[in-house]
Amino acid sequence: MRKFFLFFGLVLFSINSFSSHLMGGEITWKCLKTGPDIGKYVFTMKVYRDCSGITVSTLTQVIQVWNHPTVTGIDVDFILQQDVSPICDPIASGNNQLSCAGGDPGSVEEYIFESQPVQLPGIPPNTGWQFTWDNCCRNAAITNITNPSSAGFTLRASMYPFVDPTTGIPTPADPCFDSSPEFKEQPKTILCTGFPFSYSHNAFDEELDELIYSWGEPLDDFLSTYNPPVDPPVLTFNAPYTVSSPLPGAPTLNPATGEVSYNANISGNFVTCIKVQSWKCNQLVAEVYREVQVVLISCPTLPASPIPNSPPDVSQPFIDSITGLPSYDTTVYAGSLVEFVIDGIDTDLYNGLTPQELVMEVSGGQFADDFLTTSNCLNPPCATFNNAAGVPAPFSNFGTVSGIFRWQTSCNHIAANIGCGQTSNVFTFLVKVFDDFCPANGIKFATIKVTVLPLPIDISPDIRCISVQENGDVKISWQHIASAPPSTVYSLYHSTNQNGPFSFVDSIFFPDSTFIHSSVDGNQESHFYYLTSLSSCADESAPSDTLQSIFLDVVAINSETEADMNWNFLRQPNLP
Repeated sequence: MRKFFLFFGLVLFSINSFSSHLMGGEITWKCLKTGPDIGKYVFTMKVYRDCSGITVSTLTQVIQVWNHPTVTGIDVDFILQQDVSPICDPIASGNNQLSCAGGDPGSVEEYIFESQPVQLPGIPPNTGWQFTWDNCCRNAAITNITNPSSAGFTLRASMYPFVDPTTGIPTPADPCFDSSPEFKEQPKTILCTGFPFSYSHNAFDEELDELIYSWGEPLDDFLSTYNPPVDPPVLTFNAPYTVSSPLPGAPTLNPATGEVSYNANISGNFVTCIKVQSWKCNQLVAEVYREVQVVLISCPTLPASPIPNSPPDVSQPFIDSITGLPSYDTTVYAGSLVEFVIDGIDTDLYNGLTPQELVMEVSGGQFADDFLTTSNCLNPPCATFNNAAGVPAPFSNFGTVSGIFRWQTSCNHIAANIGCGQTSNVFTFLVKVFDDFCPANGIKFATIKVTVLPLPIDISPDIRCISVQENGDVKISWQHIASAPPSTVYSLYHSTNQNGPFSFVDSIFFPDSTFIHSSVDGNQESHFYYLTSLSSCADESAPSDTLQSIFLDVVAINSETEADMNWNFLRQPNLP
């Protein structure tokens, strides 16, 4: 559907200028949890266009809001415009570099728009609040869509209600409490055919909600009320392409990591759409879409050679415990240090002599912006990534490039203090290695997946002292182990016999480290105690050491002029 109205043309152009050759984009939002605008939302819209078409307007755009009783639109201001075409070496590769400034077919430009902090009062209905931006037009050269030059373009996202699982009451959206998933990796739009390829959009949720990826339906633009698939209609795919198979080469999509894999030998322009759902406490709370037009080209061979350029290889840092084969996936217990070296290797040579320059990049929500800080990410401790010289990503080298990954996991990574605690414990880190071949880099993505599990049992508490008060009450003291999280709960057990039976006395919550057991008359007999602990990080521990309160036995001797005194040890042998 095309939005061409002669009468309203000037008015419409000032708000939403028409751009041919739109390639994709997304709408996301962030909940501000600190600062003067705490509780408000900031919306971000990204739009990608083929540089051989008309530019996108840099005037303030409007994200339309649907199903909200009072808010109908959110202004997003222009922030950035940049060429995201492949960076390469035209001299060494012997091929031209694509440039948006030159309007080269296949070159890509990114536009970023951002709102001021806004409020969304009320509670979303079960059908959600929808956020949309639509425009015209698409690239006439698109391969997998029927009549692409007549097709429009709609970006969308949805916010859904969240019912507090404790109270059963829906949570108001103002103040905000949840951000949408955000994409940590720029979309890959220009790729060579002829070899297996995998990539990931690498979505991340700062509340650690569970993310589920699936294919989405690309939409036309629309004229009236947002009501898909009526208006806008869903675009029709040309056979053999479908919503779930929009690329040549039998594409697959991993619903947990978002990794897309295919092996294409057909060139063309292909519309793809990825849907990412965010689930909190088994409730759908957010849904974002990223639409990307993938340009597959038959790349030229290496200079003075019939050999095509090949993507780098990226080593697999883990060993699968079942198959014994190298893997990009690992499972660890909270508190474990995950550390490995990962290598990118490319044996291609320019003119049989010169190795290609390889760049290694990483992305993921568990990295700080500088890839070195361990305290400035969404869920600290943060992971770090640098080369052997200590240079943080991205970094480069010729022929082989290596990076060192280090992440100290903790209880924070299996249960965040947000929502109902049913948060994702699966973390993905995207390692990308690409060469400097023109016009399209050889690229290899490695999706590192780390699953963090609670310890099978907690570490036993360090019980240190038992003292009897003047009134016969018994005071028990212990030390927290260094890794004890705030969710730690201690259980105290008591008996008057070393061999038991022991009975449960009470639960003590971190950070308390003492307990007074009253009304036991510790001046008349000895008492035995031990502790166990559990937390969100681990199941209940084995019992601690058992300590015995000191009981003083006094016997008068020598006509009661002297006393024979005997008392027991707290523990045999003594505690270290």
